[in-house]
Amino acid sequence: MKSILLTIIIFSALNCNLNNKPEKIDNQYLEFFYFKGNKHFPFRINCKSIRSEMFREHIKYKKIEDTEYIERFKKEYEKLKTGKKQDEIDVRTQIIFHKGKISDTICMGSHFGIKINGVRKNDSKSFLNLIQEKMYESEK
Repeated sequence: MKSILLTIIIFSALNCNLNNKPEKIDNQYLEFFYFKGNKHFPFRINCKSIRSEMFREHIKYKKIEDTEYIERFKKEYEKLKTGKKQDEIDVRTQIIFHKGKISDTICMGSHFGIKINGVRKNDSKSFLNLIQEKMYESEK
């Protein structure tokens, strides 16, 4: 009886320790979803539809866990300012920025147009270049 009680106490203590682990700070990564090649459609594509079944065969996927690149990404990302005009963009790239328990959705056009969580941001050539650098690095 004492051994059963001791076993229960040990498992309870271990379970409490596992549940109280601090969240990893480094749990940051990016997921890129973008069109293969230079696809043209007779309509605008919004952020929700880029990963729909309709476009599945046209989309490339890339997961980025390179900490140096993510640091560069964060610096450019934090510089983005909210745009005055909140209009729609023709989305060609969707990036999911995972930051621990929080994630942001970034939607971009081919050469201009940036939206973060549905809010239009001012265009940034340096941000676009940083994204395209990683998207096309294996194709060079």
